[in-house]
Amino acid sequence: MTEITKAHAEWAVVDRLQKMLNETPHAEYNVTQSYGLCVAILAWVMQRVRTPESQANSPEDCAAISVKSDLEQQIVEALPWGLKTRMPEGQISRSGDFMGFTAFKFLTWLRDASCHGDARQVLPVNSGGSLRGFEFRASARGDHERKLVLTERDLRRIGVGLATMYCQALQLAASASPSHFVEDARSIREKRKAA
Repeated sequence: MTEITKAHAEWAVVDRLQKMLNETPHAEYNVTQSYGLCVAILAWVMQRVRTPESQANSPEDCAAISVKSDLEQQIVEALPWGLKTRMPEGQISRSGDFMGFTAFKFLTWLRDASCHGDARQVLPVNSGGSLRGFEFRASARGDHERKLVLTERDLRRIGVGLATMYCQALQLAASASPSHFVEDARSIREKRKAA
């Protein structure tokens, strides 16, 4: 029997959220489901990647720090983040406020916009009586309010991209045998509800 470590459990949680987000969405609540799963991934990973280097005591800490470093090198327009900050002349960009952001700065803003209780706002975006996505509004200290609309597709792309990046880093940092690590982590069972 393999010992299940903190790294296994951490990997399994983020991987399972990613799998649920990547699967066929709920027939009736697809937008809400995508929002919930994406925000859970954002909250978990973006909190974790802010581990100070001086406090890195484990493989999980080192993996988290490496993801932050990678995110700081990526631009927000690149996939999987894919924000369109430049639009043809005459069109207004819905995400132009994020021009020049790194992926780390953008994902931190998005995590703060969706998870902080201090004047953050998440509003439904409706069209023809259907929920199409969510508008996020937030401002950082000393900065103006930024707004961004994310559709179900955007939420899925961003959540899956961040979870994949984090899980890959964790599996490489936590084990000399990454495929064996994944098998062990996937073997973690969850307590089932009694019938």
